[in-house]
Amino acid sequence: MQKIFSLCLALLLGFTAARADEGMWLLKLMEQQHLADSLRKAGLQLPASALYNEEGTSLRECIGIFGNGCTGELVSADGLVLTNNHCGFSYVHAMSTMDHNYLQDGYFAKSRQEELPTPNLAFTFVRRITDVTAEVEAAAAKANADAYTAMSQSFLEPLAEAMLKKSEFKKMKGMTARIVPFFGANKYFLFLEQQYTDVRLVVNAPLNIAQFGGNTDNWMWPRHNADFALFRIYADKNGQPADYNKSNQPLHVKQFLPIRLGGFDKGDYTMVMGFPGSTRRYLTVSEVTMRTEKQNLPFVLVGNPHLEFLKQQMDANDSIRLQLQDDYMSLGNVVKNYGGMNEAVRKIDLVGEKRQEEAAFRQFAAQSGQPEYQNIIERIDTLCQTSGDLLFNASLLYNTIDQQSLYVPLDHIDAMVEALRSGKASKISEAKEQLLAAYDQSAGHLDIRIDRQRMQLLLPLLFKYKKEGPMPAFVTTLAECQAYYDNMYDNSVFTARERLEAALAAPNAADLLENDPMTKHWQDYSTYASANYMNHLAPFKREQAELQKIYVRGLCEMYDWAKAPDANFTLRMTYGKVCDMKPRDGVLYDWRTVLGGMFEKESDTETDYFVNERLREFYLKGNFGRYAREDGQLPTCFLSDNDITGGNSGSGVLNAKGELIGLAFDGNIESLSSDLKFNPALQRCINVDMRYVLFIIDTFGGSTYAVEEMDIRQ
Repeated sequence: MQKIFSLCLALLLGFTAARADEGMWLLKLMEQQHLADSLRKAGLQLPASALYNEEGTSLRECIGIFGNGCTGELVSADGLVLTNNHCGFSYVHAMSTMDHNYLQDGYFAKSRQEELPTPNLAFTFVRRITDVTAEVEAAAAKANADAYTAMSQSFLEPLAEAMLKKSEFKKMKGMTARIVPFFGANKYFLFLEQQYTDVRLVVNAPLNIAQFGGNTDNWMWPRHNADFALFRIYADKNGQPADYNKSNQPLHVKQFLPIRLGGFDKGDYTMVMGFPGSTRRYLTVSEVTMRTEKQNLPFVLVGNPHLEFLKQQMDANDSIRLQLQDDYMSLGNVVKNYGGMNEAVRKIDLVGEKRQEEAAFRQFAAQSGQPEYQNIIERIDTLCQTSGDLLFNASLLYNTIDQQSLYVPLDHIDAMVEALRSGKASKISEAKEQLLAAYDQSAGHLDIRIDRQRMQLLLPLLFKYKKEGPMPAFVTTLAECQAYYDNMYDNSVFTARERLEAALAAPNAADLLENDPMTKHWQDYSTYASANYMNHLAPFKREQAELQKIYVRGLCEMYDWAKAPDANFTLRMTYGKVCDMKPRDGVLYDWRTVLGGMFEKESDTETDYFVNERLREFYLKGNFGRYAREDGQLPTCFLSDNDITGGNSGSGVLNAKGELIGLAFDGNIESLSSDLKFNPALQRCINVDMRYVLFIIDTFGGSTYAVEEMDIRQ
């Protein structure tokens, strides 16, 4: 009866339960979800075991987590890793100075000796995935833990560590373990992963090549930017993870991705393996509304004027541009994403679709014999109505108060005060060293004038948009709040390093630090945040987790467990095809671009469209080496309909034979509702063509030695 009902539901909503091109699939569940048959029908020419196999060779070994939130893939036997430029952006930004601006000017190593150590960057491989649902549920029952507690890291981390110690990987260096909830915490999987911490920069394209079009082109098509970067993983003499050391050797691997130069065509099979960050496709109507109106909207309302301010500062001064570039890129990405999501949700009438799904679920619930399904939607509705303004204010505060750069971690200040009051010279010296290091990292490059102007812009927006509800103690009236901040910028010793050093040398240093306006500000804010979390956010999240677990389980049963789980930054595979796009009536976008399109977009006044002059020389001469198409043009980017989201950045786009043809780096603005609902007609994955990538590395940049390591197939 249930299967018959699910079929009727699928016909009602216009899709089949196992839609071929939808889903970020966990390959561990490939057999249970009958994915292999769908892949073969879609055009995959490899056996399914070649994608994911824990006992033998598979593509799993080639794909890893780049940094903290992106994907990278191995492209040589000696540990070369490709990812997106915007994935390496913050790391290269931290390495850059006005004298050596690797971000703006690019970097091209000419030998392994020139590869640059990249601080704080790691690359992580998945070694094993195991279903541990029974173990987690048993531990939760023993601890009498509710759904929210059972899916928290404080509960799951000890379990994961215990499982790692019992595994065959327990003696391997760099091993970590994490247990991740799936399907609304109705299933749990253990991920055993190995992290390498010596990763070095090989190639970073100049910014006006890698990010041509800037924030203006972000989430847009057509594109002409070579959004890639090349790194190399280093290891100890045994091939095991090790911190940076000159004696470390390139990581030698047995499996890496070959690269196909022979081109591809519209309709060709594509697949993407990577680590998509987060989707929420099992939401109710009220939850979709809360996401768009209470979480996304404050980012857009405050973010757009904030971006305009940052761009004005950057355009006026190259030194300030370097200082603010990372903030500007990160903020621009989120603001445009959330604004595009809200618009797309409206245009496709996602709320209407969700109402249909809710109606079908209510019918299913009535027939299921499960009492907990009967009124679950209404319980979620009530929760959203009572908590919406609370989440709106939390999002608004993050986009205003939390954007202030004048900050030094309070624990370092507390430690310094404690050391000064102890009178012990050794303790004071150690605390001072740590405090100054924290200052240099947090506020050492701060331009107080800019930070002050930023807050002069953001504070009125906070008061304009805030809802009724708890606020920090210093958020009273706008005039009083502005005076509060003026006092901090005028009198805090943390506004300049020399002022801080002078305060530390003063006889009353402990009192100065303890009573400093910046210290008091962040103490007040921390007190508010802690109380607000305990009194409001934590109870909301606890109830939300319990209700979501029930609703998602019901939906999965209704769909016969044939839908992919929501993304949660774990290794997934999506498949689709190369295709064009028809975003609206009378408009048809081609599926590919060439370098000539860059010069059609060129501007003399808009910095996003400044052309790299050296690249112009190659273009005018048609000097593209072996990377041009048969018609002599250099391909730049292409579209596919793979189901991706944030975290997939840097993921390789593979053909039916598992050969690398491009790198995924963006989605289109028309499909930004896809985190909430996949739309096959609109969703497109924007990819940089591997021929463009190799041209920049080799012909343009001269890092030919790196290309010679790769398996490049015509």
